[in-house]
Amino acid sequence: MVEHRTPVTARFALGALAVLLVGCGTVEGAAIPGEIDVRSLDVGSYTTAPADIDAGRKPTDGPILEGLRMAGAVVFPHEIDPALTYNWGTDVLDTPRRTSEVSAISNVNLPVLERHRMIVGFDIAEGSQAFDKTKPAIETDARITRVVLLRFPGAATAKEAARDLEATDFGVSPDNRPVPIPGYPAAHAHWRPGIKTIGATFAHGEIVVSMFLQHPSPDIDALAKRVAAVLDAQIPLLDNFTPTAPDQIAELPRDPDDLLRRTLIPGPANQQIAISSREFAPWSGRASLHFRPAEPAELGAAWDRGGVDGVAHSYSTTLFRFRDEAAATAFGTTWQDTLSAAAHPVSAPEGVPQARCAERRAGSAPALTRCYVSYRRYGAFVSGAEPAGVRQQAAAQYALLANSQS
Repeated sequence: MVEHRTPVTARFALGALAVLLVGCGTVEGAAIPGEIDVRSLDVGSYTTAPADIDAGRKPTDGPILEGLRMAGAVVFPHEIDPALTYNWGTDVLDTPRRTSEVSAISNVNLPVLERHRMIVGFDIAEGSQAFDKTKPAIETDARITRVVLLRFPGAATAKEAARDLEATDFGVSPDNRPVPIPGYPAAHAHWRPGIKTIGATFAHGEIVVSMFLQHPSPDIDALAKRVAAVLDAQIPLLDNFTPTAPDQIAELPRDPDDLLRRTLIPGPANQQIAISSREFAPWSGRASLHFRPAEPAELGAAWDRGGVDGVAHSYSTTLFRFRDEAAATAFGTTWQDTLSAAAHPVSAPEGVPQARCAERRAGSAPALTRCYVSYRRYGAFVSGAEPAGVRQQAAAQYALLANSQS
């Protein structure tokens, strides 16, 4: 079955309660004609000085940064099957052990991943129903597609890994049967007759595409065709992706789009923070689509019109780079105009142009306050449980954007 994990996509991350930021206040810069003097804003103890992102380089950064690059090369299951409207998990898999715990990769395959020197993976899963932790997915009639991209050191190694991953998984049950995939004779796939799931692997260059799919009924023809549809969409994306040479992964830029230094971080600007796909990471180009709002439809449309080409995520802050200033402003207007019935506008930070804030309650969970601020072509959400602190975060994020201009 597909195991639920808190995803980093905007469908969940923009609505999740994140930790409040703490730090040392710094308000720099002076107003230029037509702009406010950000030194007048109430930023509390939050820093507004751009961080030296490169100073924080850690040995663990490289593989995660490569995984974030792969995030731009993975297929989005809902683009193949519009019924898959719910995100069930998305993340970088930075070690073989973590990868073996993903249900698209059987946990018996840890030795295979280690033997073939897996470098990093990226995982996405989507379903036709909301995830229900009270029952196994197999007991529902949900359609599920999970795709995991696994990077290996060379095409020959990837080909062997795809074969061995399938062989090990196949051997788990004597009831498993091989399944040919239409149009892909090199694909490895299996199912258990009468069970409505299929597992498959396919090597393409240095990357293995591992798939797990569930259908509403045990229809092997439908399952095999769905695997083929995934590969039809996935392979062109891999053709346009250039893996980083293994000996250069450690040198990948931590802030390739110059966005992380513009994003509010916990504590002072001279902190040395490791890259983490969930907490502190850049999402470049097509990878930024993992933060595209799934609903309401109007907000997703505003995102599309806005031409977002990069995202930076830092704890309870998410920063977007739009096509231009008008697009960044319009996105904030659409967000406020399409608040759900569970949310209502609240006061915005004083003095911050066009800032917008809202409070949302979800069941018994604490209320979440979120503010949106924009400056030139950048827009950002900040979130937290304490409204006054969130307003200070918003003011600090605005000041940081102004201070980051160069």
